[in-house]
Amino acid sequence: MTSWRIPALIALLVLCAASRSGYLVSLLVVIGLQALPAIGLALIAGYTGQISLGHAAFYGLGAYGAALIGKWFGVPAWLDVILATSLVAVIAWAIGWLVFRLKGHYLAMATLAFGIIVQVGFVELHDVTGGPNGLTGIPPLALFGYTLNGDFVFLPAVWVVTIIAIVCAENLIASPTGLAMRAISENERVAGSVGNNVQSIKRLIMMVSGLCCALGGSLYAHYVGYLSPGPFDVGFSVKLLLMVAIGGFADVWGVLFGVIFITLLGELLKPLGAYDVVAYGVLLVVSVIYCPNGLLHGLSALLGRGLRIVNVGRAP
Repeated sequence: MTSWRIPALIALLVLCAASRSGYLVSLLVVIGLQALPAIGLALIAGYTGQISLGHAAFYGLGAYGAALIGKWFGVPAWLDVILATSLVAVIAWAIGWLVFRLKGHYLAMATLAFGIIVQVGFVELHDVTGGPNGLTGIPPLALFGYTLNGDFVFLPAVWVVTIIAIVCAENLIASPTGLAMRAISENERVAGSVGNNVQSIKRLIMMVSGLCCALGGSLYAHYVGYLSPGPFDVGFSVKLLLMVAIGGFADVWGVLFGVIFITLLGELLKPLGAYDVVAYGVLLVVSVIYCPNGLLHGLSALLGRGLRIVNVGRAP
C-alpha cells in the first residue's frame, strides 16, 4: 500500500470541508457513497475477471433493506445499516452460487437479468417499497446520540467508511486470496490446477462486492431520507462499470479517480436528463477500446508517444 495516499486524501477532504462550500461538500458525499459500490465491482470485475451488470441491484437492496428494517423493527439507524448490509452480502453469495455456473457474455446477461428483476421489484411492490411514489420518512443516521443531518456532518462518516473499505480492499488484494483472484482472472483452469477452489473464491468475492454495494446503499438511504427505484436501474450499473473502466479495472485508487471523474462529468451531463446513460455507454466503449488500463494510463501512454514523436522530429 502506498502510505502517502490516505493522508493526502484526508488532507484534501479537510481542505474541501474548510472551504464551507455546500455544493463541494455535497459532491464529496456523493463520491464517497458511489466509491463503495465501485470498489466492490472492481474486486469482482477487475481483479477476479467476472463481469457484472447488476451491481446497482445490490446498492438498491442495501438502501431499501436499511430503510425497511428501520421502519418495521424500529431499530437504530446504525443497526439497520449493519443488518441490511449483512443480509445483502448473503444474497450476493447466493447469486454468485447461481450465476458463476456461467462464463463470458452469458454471465454478463445473467447479472443484467438479476439487476432488471430487482429494479422491477422496487417499482411493482407498492405496499413494500412505495413503488414509483417512493419510500419516505427515512431517519438520518445517528451515532453516539449525535444525528448526522446535513452534508458537513455526514461527510466524515461516509469517508471514514470509504477509507476503511479502501484499506480492506487493498489488504484483500495483497493476501493469498488476492493472488488467487488475479489467477482466476487470467485463467480459471490454471488457478484451479494449483489447488484453488475457483467457484468458492468467486462466490466469496461476490459476497464482499455485494457487501460494499449494500453498505453504500444503506448510507445513501439515511443520507437522502427518500428512496425511489430510479437511482438503482441498469443505467447505474453501467455507470459503475464505467467508473471501474476509467480507473483501470484492477486498481483501487484508480477506481476512486474514476468515481470522481464520472461524478464531475455527471454534473456536466445533467441537461441530458435520462439520456446521459447514452453518453456513459459511449464513453465505456471508448475507454475499454482505447484505454484498457484506465484513463490515466491511457493519457500517460499517449503523452509518452507524443514526446517520442517530438524527440524524433528534433533529432538531427
